[in-house]
Amino acid sequence: MIEAYSLWLAHEIPLLIHSGFLKGAPLLWAAAGGAFSERSGVINIGLEGMMLTGAFAGAAVSWTTGDPWLGALAAAMGGGSMGLFHALVCLRWKADQIVSGMGINLMAMGMTGFLLERIFHARGNSPEVPKMPALTGSDASIPILSDLLFPLSPLHILLAIVILWTVYLFYHTRFGLRLRACGENPSAAAAAGVNVGWQRCAAVGLSGVLAGLGGAQLSLGDISQFSVGMTNGRGFVALAILICSGWRPLRAAGACLAFGCLEAMGERLQSVIPALPSRVLLLLPFAAALAILSLRRFSNRPPQALGKIE
Repeated sequence: MIEAYSLWLAHEIPLLIHSGFLKGAPLLWAAAGGAFSERSGVINIGLEGMMLTGAFAGAAVSWTTGDPWLGALAAAMGGGSMGLFHALVCLRWKADQIVSGMGINLMAMGMTGFLLERIFHARGNSPEVPKMPALTGSDASIPILSDLLFPLSPLHILLAIVILWTVYLFYHTRFGLRLRACGENPSAAAAAGVNVGWQRCAAVGLSGVLAGLGGAQLSLGDISQFSVGMTNGRGFVALAILICSGWRPLRAAGACLAFGCLEAMGERLQSVIPALPSRVLLLLPFAAALAILSLRRFSNRPPQALGKIE
């Protein structure tokens, strides 16, 4: 009995971790993007709209050209354009950052629905588009490692590289030092010769690029089509995870993986506990996130100049 249970765990745990990484990847793209914007001092609740724009742009270009790599590039550009628009509204025109972010979310929802009918001549869902090729493990001698790592899309490999690059950029480069200075004390940063406006603009634009790639992860990596509202609140969840992690990219990565594992566990429990409604089990990760938000004592303060534009 114990041996059978151990074998079951050895099989299920790698699958759960792998599923958690797949489900947490879009959140991690958005959380990494949000880290750039918020550590520079600009609140970005428009991550949802940037993800949705990226998901649609990626699907549209992949369908038009037949090349998912061009689709991923278009997703990055679409999310980046939304990020730059947010930066223009907040930094140039000094609009309320919360209102601007909500406006981006609403604009992306309406715009993608309208363009879906114009480009694909469909409502609700687009036709199937070319998706990123899946990378599969070829070494059958290490089945657990194969279950943990594969199958993946190239965007998953890129995501792992981006997270390591983000951590290095934040804490080991002059750009990262200036970025964090703009979020903590923009007056002191300006006195040291930093162009705070351009630094923040670059950070918010990069935030949109990463969130757009998170959208591409959904439409070109996970499935092969665009659906209206397919981000399904992931941008807001990513922002909540970022806040819980103290605006630190590496902590956010672990939190996104945990959230993805809880989501995968909820799906697996549907077959184990058929008596419970499926929607109740799918609420598991969101309930856990709410519990953490309400019970955790935040030891990490936000950037001092977050939301303040002089």
